[in-house]
Amino acid sequence: MKNLPFEILGNKNYAHLGNQVSELEMDKGVFLYQPPQRITPIYEIVQGSVKIGAYSPEGDEVCYDILKPGDFFGNLQYLNGQFSEFSKTLTSARLRAYDHSFFKKIILEIPEIGEWFNYQVVSRWCRAEDRLFAVRSLDAIEKVKRILPHFQETISDAQGINHHLMSLITYQDIADLTGLTRQTVSKVLKDELVGRPKLSGRTRQKA
Repeated sequence: MKNLPFEILGNKNYAHLGNQVSELEMDKGVFLYQPPQRITPIYEIVQGSVKIGAYSPEGDEVCYDILKPGDFFGNLQYLNGQFSEFSKTLTSARLRAYDHSFFKKIILEIPEIGEWFNYQVVSRWCRAEDRLFAVRSLDAIEKVKRILPHFQETISDAQGINHHLMSLITYQDIADLTGLTRQTVSKVLKDELVGRPKLSGRTRQKA
């Protein structure tokens, strides 16, 4: 399902988009929001990649997911304030920011956008379930092998420069997504990454 909300709205000549939707171009490494911020727009990625996650009690980043063009993120405010998340650009990125009330309204009023939203939510849900299964059921090598296909894709950033997703993530990101230690991931990937783009050598960053 390739149609993005903005394209669907444009095809329907939806009025007053300028008051509800804005375009942003962000540099690499920019935080769009961080805890304790709970009121956010809903962001749609047009170009680039974004990491979402939270902070450990020690202040270390813990990766929840790596997002790419077509994904959305932000606080839809369905969970009674239970939102404690950061979002950070992994490349320069072009985004659309929707007023969250407007975004919720068009999901309900425009069937095509509601279908797109449901597809995105179910896809993310299935991805999370697959990762949970791997964390609980597989050995270290199989956990890493299970997650690698999610990052075998090339995306373009806001300047049109191509990046392989695997080169944007760290050993610690993979560790967070698989329930392993960074050292175990590093050891497993020495063999798995032969002939593949290398992961970033960056480590966790303090808040």
